[in-house]
Amino acid sequence: MYRILCGALLLLSACDVQKKPGGGDDTAAAAAATPEEAVAAVEQSWRSGSAEAAMAHYAPDAVVFSTQTLPPTRDRNVVTRETADFMAMKPADFTVTERNLQKLDEDSAISSGIVAFTAEVGPARQMLRARFTQALQRQEDGRWLIVHEHMSLPPPGAPLP
Repeated sequence: MYRILCGALLLLSACDVQKKPGGGDDTAAAAAATPEEAVAAVEQSWRSGSAEAAMAHYAPDAVVFSTQTLPPTRDRNVVTRETADFMAMKPADFTVTERNLQKLDEDSAISSGIVAFTAEVGPARQMLRARFTQALQRQEDGRWLIVHEHMSLPPPGAPLP
């Protein structure tokens, strides 16, 4: 069960990222003029069921720390594959609590919080949770994209949000 939960949270970490140039729909990412709008678009992409929509929020070289592996990755193919696998689990019922959005300067911000959601894990839907931190940076074209993300499991026995 722990391994399944870790895998699901790894895949969730891939849901908050920007698609590489030249492919797919990055309308929401392009429309986000502020860090607040970017965070709202990221959260909406979790609900879309589309790996492509979710990937529209990662910078092409974003660094991702997952709950399943120790080293971070910048390999977009790995993150894209894991995002598609996560979407296949039909995540739903997303709730973000303890949201903190810190604007560091005109071009960078940090978003952190706790996310809870349901997903098909084995034969049943289960409630899963993760803590997250995302560094967002305004790109030259004005889009706010996630350039760094770190996911972690909550402490054992922590109450659901």
